[in-house]
Amino acid sequence: MDEVATTYKRRNSRFWLYTPFILLVLVAIAWSVAWWMVRGRAIDSLDAWLATETRAGRQWACADRQIGGYPFRIVVACGSLTLKQGPVTASLGRVTSMSQVYQPAFVITEIAGPLRVSDGRATLEGSWDLLQSSIHASSRGLHRFSLVADAPRFIMTGLGQDAVVSNSRHLEIHVRPDPARVADKAYDVALSVTEAQIPVLDRLVGGAEPADISLDATVTQAEGFRARPVDQELERWRIAGGTLEVIMLSVAKGARRAEAKGDIRLDDLRRPTGQLTVSAAGLDGLLGNVVGGRLGGALLGALFGQAPRGDAPAAQPSLVALPPLRLDNGKLAMGPFVVPGVRFAPLY
Repeated sequence: MDEVATTYKRRNSRFWLYTPFILLVLVAIAWSVAWWMVRGRAIDSLDAWLATETRAGRQWACADRQIGGYPFRIVVACGSLTLKQGPVTASLGRVTSMSQVYQPAFVITEIAGPLRVSDGRATLEGSWDLLQSSIHASSRGLHRFSLVADAPRFIMTGLGQDAVVSNSRHLEIHVRPDPARVADKAYDVALSVTEAQIPVLDRLVGGAEPADISLDATVTQAEGFRARPVDQELERWRIAGGTLEVIMLSVAKGARRAEAKGDIRLDDLRRPTGQLTVSAAGLDGLLGNVVGGRLGGALLGALFGQAPRGDAPAAQPSLVALPPLRLDNGKLAMGPFVVPGVRFAPLY
């Protein structure tokens, strides 16, 4: 009898000894099944989105598509990504998107260059050292979109005789719905560019120093992405009375500084129109371009406090208010003066 009891106790103790390992195996099997189910739903969602895009006239091609990330992530990778919509073509290098299995609505994407976008007339080319984006979403829609780039370099050709070139050390863009203005379909936008080198800006305001640019703005009547061509979305936005509300635009370029606030929209000819309230310092070069000469710019600068004062640091003059900056009938004007050489063509 004692021997039977001893044998039972040994078997019982062995059962509890192996139970954690058995449970671990069962959990691993259950997790694997769940991961494959999530992977399957991700594939179905991606294929459904591609089908929707195709019906909208946009042909996406993901070369060498791979889906992995087991056991904790879902990773979708394309060796290259291309888009064709009518005359518009676009291409990127390797694109890798990743989300956690337990947080599928938070997606981080890393994008490799080069970028090339063309409509047969104008061409945009870009490259960077690092480009990442993140999307926070839910069944109710977008919560937040962010994009960060290190050393982005862009060149636009085909819009005029000269190419438009832009280089910078760092770029960030953040977009989120404005919870206080749901009825206006408003989205808040924050943009910052560090050490940007923009030759057209050098010619406009003078100096070759890199510029730090930051923008806080709100876009109204922004319904979000609706699988429409860009020109159709812009036209819907214009007809709906959409406005770009510039809460603060700040530009610092060496000793030159400027801040602007105001509203911009599209007129009946699809050109930017609106007015900005500007405060600036050290922009005698811009003022000279406006009135047609450096001497005139210096005189106008002195009238508006742009000339350096004896008791003020030469490198950081105080900001003073300038005449309103108006975008009207395709022209840019500062007070009664029209800025020569600046014309706004219809956007589409």
